[in-house]
Amino acid sequence: MNQTQGENKSRHQWVFWLVLIGLLTLRIPFLAGMHFFNIQQDWADTAFEIGTYLLTIFLIWWELDHLADYHIDALAVIIIIFFKPIQTLILKDWGFGRPLEFPSIPSLLIWLIAIVFAMGIWWKRSKLLAIKPINLGWLFIGILAGLAMTIVLSFPMSFQISSDQIIHGLSVKGTLAQIPSAFVYQIGYAAVSEEPLFRGFLWGYLRKLKWRELWIWLFQAGLFTFSHIYYINRYPISFWIIVPVGALILGWLAWRSRTIASSMAAHGMINATGLSFGYLMALYRLG
Repeated sequence: MNQTQGENKSRHQWVFWLVLIGLLTLRIPFLAGMHFFNIQQDWADTAFEIGTYLLTIFLIWWELDHLADYHIDALAVIIIIFFKPIQTLILKDWGFGRPLEFPSIPSLLIWLIAIVFAMGIWWKRSKLLAIKPINLGWLFIGILAGLAMTIVLSFPMSFQISSDQIIHGLSVKGTLAQIPSAFVYQIGYAAVSEEPLFRGFLWGYLRKLKWRELWIWLFQAGLFTFSHIYYINRYPISFWIIVPVGALILGWLAWRSRTIASSMAAHGMINATGLSFGYLMALYRLG
């Protein structure tokens, strides 16, 4: 009996490890490599987003009895379920003609994954950690932390804004007006794809390997920065300053709150306001 349980546990761990490797492979050699070498970025992004969403959903279901080990609670699951498909609707509203723009086939795949997962989660909802007031508080703290970071780093970010962007860019009012929709989009696009991986499953896996959390915090920040290697030539300030600082803040939020809901909120805010605040700072600095 004990041998059978041990074999099942070992098999369970192997499946988790293989899917985690799959997520890391999609993010670093695949997506980062495609962006670094400027190879077919639209289809690469689409393949990455669908593949990552599917594998993330699978790991949440696979570890449903142990989600607290990976900083995942009911609030984080709700964000993952709803914001990814909402992203496809925002793309339609923006009219950029991206492959994931609703109602394209790739966007419908995202919706199908989300709906099937939502039905399964509703059936197994008793296994999820309940949403507590402190979780909502950390969600708000995450938003404020992301906002504070982009305000502080808007000055170095402004040096990456080209004169052409300033000449043909939006007004101050227009720049600020686009932040709310960008916030929702970036949670679905970046936060749902990266927070469960770097601040969730990777963090929990390394903790089970008896890593000290301080080293996990630093390691995930370094790996997250490396996954943005394509910034190194085009946006060196982002690569050397903004991304590492952001990774440390996101890691700290997940570490202290024990839920990636806080880091997802911060991630969405950082991505939604970073370029906008840098642009506004460039207008001020050069005007």
